[in-house]
Amino acid sequence: MSDLTHTDLVKIAGRWLRNTAGCPVVLEELCAATANGENPDAIGWYTGRSMLIECKVSRSDFLADRKKPFRAEPSKGLGLYRYYMAPRGLLRAAEIPTGWGLLEVSGRRVFLTSGHEPKTWHQGHNPWAFERRFHEGEMQMLLSAMARIKVRVGAAEFHSVLHQRLMQPAPQPSTRAAETAAALAAVAAEKAA
Repeated sequence: MSDLTHTDLVKIAGRWLRNTAGCPVVLEELCAATANGENPDAIGWYTGRSMLIECKVSRSDFLADRKKPFRAEPSKGLGLYRYYMAPRGLLRAAEIPTGWGLLEVSGRRVFLTSGHEPKTWHQGHNPWAFERRFHEGEMQMLLSAMARIKVRVGAAEFHSVLHQRLMQPAPQPSTRAAETAAALAAVAAEKAA
């Protein structure tokens, strides 16, 4: 029997999405008004791809999850890639729904038992991808998170960051960086000759 709580697993899921999966944007247990009613334990985005994790600390919770409307009809769910996360040995890969992965936790380590390997790209059909999904719900979650940030930091600071810092063109490389690049190019050309 594991001592991990649901809260522990959610934190581990968020850390896995940020570190292992490389998601720069991760939301954990964000209650947002999505039209399908789904509020994932953790969801992250990596280069336009979403990864959802549902954390389970009991078999009864896992079995009850199957009855949710967005589980019964996967195109109504969130996440291009979907995983269950549970303490090691609680669930078996064979009982996980088609297309879902299984992340098992032992101590502080996470093991990908089955599912999409993060940061990999597939040519053609990817059996782990839910191409038909509820994109609008993912957008609702992101907008809800942004609205909460705006409330926390204040509208003026929020708009300052958004418009003055994020919307400015990237600074041009410094002269020194350009000189270094030219010198490296000259060395490479000299070696090639």
